[in-house]
Amino acid sequence: MLVRFPNTLALVFVLSVGNVFAQSGKVAGRVTDESGAGLPGVNLFIPATLQGATSDLDGYYIILNVSPGTYTIRSSFIGFATQIVEGVRVNIEQTTTVNFQLVEDAVGLEEMIVTAELPVVQADVSNSQLNVSSDQIEALPVSSINSVVGLQAGIQGLSVRGSGSDELSFMVNGLTLRDERNNAPYTSISLSSVEELQVQTGGFNAEYGNVRSGVVNVVTKEGGRDRYSGNAIIRYSAPAQKHFGPRADDPSSYWIRPFTDPDVAWAGTEAGGWDEFTQAQYPRFEGWIAIAEERLKDDDPSNDMTPEALQQAFLWQHRKAMEVVNPDYNIDVGLGGPVPYLNRYFGGLRFYASARADQSMYLIPLNTDRYQEWSGHVKLTADLRPGMKLTLEGLRGRITGTSISRAGQPGIFRSSFSIAGQLSRVSFIDSRIYSTDYWTPTEVNNFMGGLKLTHTLSSSTFYEIRVNAFRSKYDTNPGRLRDETPVVTFGGVGFDEAPFGFQPRPTFGVDGMRTGVGMSNARDTSIVTAYNIKVDLTSQLNRFLQIKTGVEYNLSDSKVNYGRFDAFLPSGNSHSQWDRAPVRGAAYTQGKLEFSGMIANLGLRLDYFNAGGDWYDFDPFSAAFSARFAPGIDTLLTQEPTRHIFTLSPRMGVSFPITEYSKLYFNYGHFRSLPDPNNLFLLREFTETGQISRVADPNNPLPKTVAYELGYEQSLFDQLLIRMAGYYKDVSLQPYLTQYISRDGQVNYTISEPNSFEDIRGFEFTLSRNRGRWVQGFVNYTYMVFTSGYFSLRRNFENPTAQREFAESDAERRRASSRPLPRPYARLNLDFLTPTDFGPRIGSYAILGNWRISLIGTWQQGSKYTWTGGGAVPGVINNVSFRDYWNANLRFTKNITVAGRRAQFFVDIFNVLNTRRLSFNGFIDGNDQLSYLRSLHLPESDDYQTNIPGNDKIGAYRKYSVPYQPMQRIPARESITSPSERVIYWEYDSRQYLVYRDGAWSPADAEVVDKVIKDKAYIDMPNQSFLTFLDPRDIFWGIRLSF
Repeated sequence: MLVRFPNTLALVFVLSVGNVFAQSGKVAGRVTDESGAGLPGVNLFIPATLQGATSDLDGYYIILNVSPGTYTIRSSFIGFATQIVEGVRVNIEQTTTVNFQLVEDAVGLEEMIVTAELPVVQADVSNSQLNVSSDQIEALPVSSINSVVGLQAGIQGLSVRGSGSDELSFMVNGLTLRDERNNAPYTSISLSSVEELQVQTGGFNAEYGNVRSGVVNVVTKEGGRDRYSGNAIIRYSAPAQKHFGPRADDPSSYWIRPFTDPDVAWAGTEAGGWDEFTQAQYPRFEGWIAIAEERLKDDDPSNDMTPEALQQAFLWQHRKAMEVVNPDYNIDVGLGGPVPYLNRYFGGLRFYASARADQSMYLIPLNTDRYQEWSGHVKLTADLRPGMKLTLEGLRGRITGTSISRAGQPGIFRSSFSIAGQLSRVSFIDSRIYSTDYWTPTEVNNFMGGLKLTHTLSSSTFYEIRVNAFRSKYDTNPGRLRDETPVVTFGGVGFDEAPFGFQPRPTFGVDGMRTGVGMSNARDTSIVTAYNIKVDLTSQLNRFLQIKTGVEYNLSDSKVNYGRFDAFLPSGNSHSQWDRAPVRGAAYTQGKLEFSGMIANLGLRLDYFNAGGDWYDFDPFSAAFSARFAPGIDTLLTQEPTRHIFTLSPRMGVSFPITEYSKLYFNYGHFRSLPDPNNLFLLREFTETGQISRVADPNNPLPKTVAYELGYEQSLFDQLLIRMAGYYKDVSLQPYLTQYISRDGQVNYTISEPNSFEDIRGFEFTLSRNRGRWVQGFVNYTYMVFTSGYFSLRRNFENPTAQREFAESDAERRRASSRPLPRPYARLNLDFLTPTDFGPRIGSYAILGNWRISLIGTWQQGSKYTWTGGGAVPGVINNVSFRDYWNANLRFTKNITVAGRRAQFFVDIFNVLNTRRLSFNGFIDGNDQLSYLRSLHLPESDDYQTNIPGNDKIGAYRKYSVPYQPMQRIPARESITSPSERVIYWEYDSRQYLVYRDGAWSPADAEVVDKVIKDKAYIDMPNQSFLTFLDPRDIFWGIRLSF
């Protein structure tokens, strides 16, 4: 018979972390009899992986290299009842301790089954890290790995503790996925394939190289040996605008109304149809009558048109439809199991294949009207023989969209904010909005192939060999040429399809909008391939000490070719090209010492880097960089082999269990990573003149981070986990562009120098609950102080006088900009769920069971801003605040399980409260921004004399439905020579509100004033209303099928 025991009676289960098993974990423990004496020779076996071990003379055992997952462990020993432990969770790089207490065999007692339970405090974790299982990911309103990672304390997007995403290491099954074109991690992995995800924000062990901020480890699912399993997820959001308010093609929009409103379209905006305040909200327009008259005056009768015909032509050239007519969607599928027929002959060959497809419609249509991403991943696994396992992987990804760069650099528009940020306070905004080809279409293709061989030499020793290659291929070039055949006629004048299609020649619309030249300038045909070989050996020397050592080799085949090209405006053209093969190597040793509850992780890493080839040896003001001599730079300057750079990086982490329910941990380490390749190989020239504009330096030392962390964890009621961590990061030797200018100005370029530094300090607090039948979740809070700067000078002049003048001004600027600006933020996840058997039943089905509501709330303190009324006041900096940021996302889920098949129906609601947050991207220019800031009722301060006192913060807004009521601050009524009857004035001398009516001043009606203030009708909103509030509520309907 089967006997089930509570886990507190028959099992002592402890999970501990000692970062020594990249992408796998370890099960260890002790087997004793009822008296507590160790039992030697007991067989421990994991049926799902066919792995096992035998206890030693003292009863201790270790099972190495166990893939992450949830397992059953079986113990058997002659004379004792077999004991089975279910629900044993093995995490990435962690030691799971399972202790067995066997009972002597008795008649009728066949097996004891025990359910393991994960302890709240993981006693020997020596750094800040989080393991997220596939079940936990499934409960969150997310659709990508980036979204999961970004929920953790200390992380915003892929920025970990204030550092860039290029300092992050992203690994899948032990293979690094990094685009070495710009050092960006490649994270487009199907969520349905993820078995476990681990995020480390500090204290990484010596095995990790080319990383300074964080490590994300992903282990994907492995196909079953004898059964098939799969997942299919579909998320769909109906077509909807990405902003609040009227669209850019609405008759009331900033770029349309002056040309179509009968009050001003014919005679012009300054002819009296609008008052001065309405005029300030729109561009100046002289009127169609004036334009028609100008055309009559020239010598070209073919362009003569009536005002009415000109207006029709204007509408044709602004016909671009801004309505979103296609949906956003996410499709994520995965299937795994034995490979038919072949599995019987090739070590139980099994597979897991997954694919995902994403579509996000743009805020407004650009060269493309959407961002699309597709990726597919296949993992093949075979047991070549007992103790030897081979895994083969392949990945193919493609991203299409519109390039965000105008100079060929990587980057693709995706979010609403990324697009809106390019439509504010810049030139040619109307061309950017209403033409199709201001930016260039782009496509990025990614390929990865790799293998991992694991060979267990004995019960205590195994090695791993990993080989992989990752390629990125860029294609950024103009779209189709414009068809110049007239397709429509207005007033007898033919018009082609402009502003659609790529037109390299100068052309303009009837209102002066540029419809050709200066568009689709980006070019990029780069291909970068990174090759990696890594060999690791892990050995458990005894039950106290485990050693891991390894070597690594990396080669990059970097063929980069990008630039900016305009046939009719060649002065700004530039070209950046290199063909290099930099080499990296590393060797490391790390050990984990476990003794009396204390854990110590100690490691040392040796890194090697050589950029490859030769590089110039030069005087910084050499004439070889000038336009006159740059074409012969290879003969004018000598070249020498690039330096061989060696670095030594110590790493350590210790954990001290204080009680059974609490612990203290500390870690310290030196970390290095490669800079952006532009800082290693670039020699950029202006193609028209040949002048060198930017120079790299491959001999610079590698950027360095020295990090310290101290943390504390406490269990409450065996349900809640409190984690507190403080950290400090000393960042140095980062590339910084320094400018060199010769005495005659002919030499003028920037060069990468290791002069940038950062000082990052922070505190993180997390309260979490990952168990319970009704409520789970977490709340975390992050406080970070970031200070940055640079040594030396940003500019170096050969002229001593110019150098001295600049040094004085630069010193003052650095003092003003070096003040730290903390912006705390917090996140809340509340997960309400009902047990499977909850509520009334229909047959065997519980109607109210398996419901789930998951809420994610986000808060961040508003940033600071310098405001003195429109000018600069020495010593005044960051004196006013933005509004705090708030957001909430929600997921409703219902699971239905029938015969082992599960269907999950869910709805994700982003920005569930439909919160409006004012975006500075709505401002057309600096004057528009000043008008908004001056209209706010800010707290009274001597720093500015332009604002009426109040309690506004930057970000306060007036609703679309509230008419604008101007309010102005004046020192005294006598100072106003031409008062307006539309304005409510606030007089500083009397501190009262006044109006000017029928040639006389009088107090403003108190009720009117109160309503204006309550409605915030006084706020002069940004002129581009369609860019003022972005990302309204977005609802995704979804279904997930699993078997």
